[in-house]
Order: sequence, then structure tokens, then C-alpha cells
Amino acid sequence: MSEGHEILVVEDEANLAELMRDVLSRDGLSVVHAATVVDAEARLAGRRYDALLLDIKLPDGDGLALLGKLRASGVHTPAVVITAFGTVDRAVQALRAGASDFLVKPFDTDRLRAAVAGALAAGARLDEVALQAGVVEPGAPEAGHIISDGGGLRDVVALLPRVAATEATVLVQGESGTGKELVARALHEASPRRDGPFVSVNCAALPATLLESELFGFERGAFTGAHAQKKGIFEAAAGGTVFLDEVGDMPLEAQAKLLRVLQEREVVRVGGRAPVAVDVRVVAATHRDLRARSAEGLFREDLMYRLEVVPIRLPALRERAADIPGLVQHFLAKHSARHGGSVPALGQAARAAALAHPWPGNVRELENWVERAVVLGRFEPPAAPGPLEPPPAPESADRVPGPRDDVPLMTLREAVAAAERAAVVAALREAEGNKAQAARLLGVSYKTLFNKIHEHGIKEARQIE
Repeated sequence: MSEGHEILVVEDEANLAELMRDVLSRDGLSVVHAATVVDAEARLAGRRYDALLLDIKLPDGDGLALLGKLRASGVHTPAVVITAFGTVDRAVQALRAGASDFLVKPFDTDRLRAAVAGALAAGARLDEVALQAGVVEPGAPEAGHIISDGGGLRDVVALLPRVAATEATVLVQGESGTGKELVARALHEASPRRDGPFVSVNCAALPATLLESELFGFERGAFTGAHAQKKGIFEAAAGGTVFLDEVGDMPLEAQAKLLRVLQEREVVRVGGRAPVAVDVRVVAATHRDLRARSAEGLFREDLMYRLEVVPIRLPALRERAADIPGLVQHFLAKHSARHGGSVPALGQAARAAALAHPWPGNVRELENWVERAVVLGRFEPPAAPGPLEPPPAPESADRVPGPRDDVPLMTLREAVAAAERAAVVAALREAEGNKAQAARLLGVSYKTLFNKIHEHGIKEARQIE
């Protein structure tokens, strides 16, 4: 976790706030505490934090309402919402309000640190894409300033107003951190739908069942905990734009329903039968090769063609090395102001090294290099990509490997049972204790999974940590 970041913790339970301060401070983070909505608003006025930890239930208001107010005012600081009510409904509300993650009380310190690390990474991506893809001011017909001396991003920005004026579905492709979400926001802000909502959902971040209820809504009684009818994102975003990030990781069941949205402009809620008309524009993004995924049977070919009516490809940093000097100067100014240090000069040797480096981490890696130079007062050569480990030497065909000292000898039956037990436990963890979802992950029936849990003496799913 990067040091030097400042976190605002909005939590009225003093003991919990102090615990979070202690844990995050040990990771090198600076923590500011607010106990009420009013206190939080005062601390947020004119000041930028790198992440928020926001309790939902506060003495003078609702944390989700505060988050919605911040988003409406243009503050996009990544937020982790904290709640004592761990239901699907509260999780969906948090995600819709713009949270990057949520924590359910009581939570352990590892979960807290992981959520904050994810929020900081999300903030780094926002900073990164703001540099790479340009920013469209609300209501403006064209993209604004962009740090680019090459043709790649200039071509993209020049294309945005033309595409934004239409209702065409857009597929934005590029490596992680190349600016896909900002392009989607730019399309929305430059479109006739600019006054409608812009709703973003990460298709890779939610389990299949939660993703479907999030996108398409559900009827009362559709599943345990569905006490009332709920509109999905496609209904809630009426008149606006829905951004489907990492659409290449969407489960096949949800893909069929998304195809219906694009073809018929209607959804069927989970547990429902009657179609509901929707009025949204869809912008999707992925870092995956959808044609390869389609050939593997993991992505519907008909959906792929529906999504890429207008394909936009964002180049990686290594493909636009001419932009590196301008980006370096921007980051030098940013981090010298943050750390209060002198600005080291980008000498000829450092410039040559930067231009020659492949930057597999794209702009995020470049920024880290510049920040390190500000802290140290000098530029050092960028870290070389780690060497690939050589493949293990093949065993001789007539040689039987002997037992290793650190691996206990077991029968084949025992080895198979151990591997089977490990697979079941891993699936239950991945599904957060949901046996039906775990069975789907394992490719077995619910009954088979139930039998295996008892056969291997596995604890109840909720106890697996």
C-alpha cells in the first residue's frame, strides 16, 4: 500500500475509528477523522483526500446520502462504505451511490486494508486516465486538454464528439489504466443524455447472482432477502448512460440478458416474466480479446457484434512514448508540491531511459518513478522487467522422481481427496459461503457439493475464513 496518502474516516464509533487509524497509520497512511456528516462536509470543503471510509449510519444523517451529494458535486474520491447491515440491498445501494467497496461490521484488519488498497488503486486510475484520455467539461461538445504529442489519443479525442452525438453502442478496449472509464464519461457528457445519470458497474467485481440483480433488478420473493421489488441499473439510469466495465468477464447467463437490452431495449427482472422498457445508452469496456473469449465459448459472438458498433482502442503508454516527457513534467509538479521537495531535472540520460523503457504498468508505473525521483532528489533508471523463470528441466522418461523431504508421502486416494477438499473450500470462499454459486464454480450439482462438504468434514461455509 502506497505511503503518503491521506484518508478521511467518517465513523461515529470512537473505538472503531481509533482502530482504523492505528491499522492504516502502520501502513504509512495519514488518517483524518470525522464523527458526523457536518464534520465530514467541513473537512471535505476545499480539500482533496485520496480515499474515504464512510459509515452509513451517522448521528446526523446517512452516509450514502453524503456520498451521493459528493458525487453530484463532482467529487469522485474513491469511497469504502461501512455498514452493520450486511444485506444484498445495502451492498447494491452502496455500489449505486458510487462506492468502490463496502465493509460489513464486524470486519477484520486484513479486509480493511484490502478495501483501502483497492480504493487507493481506483483513485490512481482516475488520476491516470485524466491525463491519458482528456477531460470533457459537463455540457461541452468536445474534449479538453490532453497531454499527448502523438496521434493515438488525439485521434480518440477527436472522435468523441462525433460518436457522442449518436445513440450507437461503444466498446472501449485497452489495457488496465488506459482511460476506458473516462472515455465513457466523456461520451456521456458530450451527448444529448448529459443531463441524465451516468451509472458505472464493474462486471468482474460482483458475483454472477448479484450482478444480475444489480443490472436487471428483481421482483419481490425472487430470492432470500428480496422483500420488495427493486429496479436494476438499466431502469434506474433512464435517460442516461450505463457503463459496463470489464464486460469481457460477464457471466454467460447475464450476457444473454444484456443482449436483450441491446436488441429489444427492455429487461426482465430476476424472478419476473413481464418485460420492462428501458431508455439507456450502453458504453462497454474490456481489457480482454473478445474474439478469443468467443472462440473459447466464454463470450457470446452475437453480443460481441452488438457491443462493438463503434470500437475505440486506447493505446498503451509504450505505444505513445512521445507523451512521456509531458507526463513526467506534470508528475514532477504534482509530487514536488505534495512532498515539498525540490524538482529534479529530467536530464538527457534519464529522458533516454524513460523513452526506452516499455512501461508495462503504463502511466501508474511512470508516476511512481517520478515520485521516487522527487523523494530521492534524482532520477534513477526505471526498474527493468523481471526475468521470466526458466521452465523446469524435463524428467527423464526412465526416472521415477523420489519423495521430497518437505512433502509427506500419501496414497493416490489420499492425494485425490486432499485436492478435492481444497477445491471445495476454495470455491466456498470465492462464493462467500453461497453453496449454489460454489457448485456452479466447481461445475457440479448442488447435491454433489453438499455431499462433498460432509464427506470431507468441511465446516459450514460461513465459518470458512
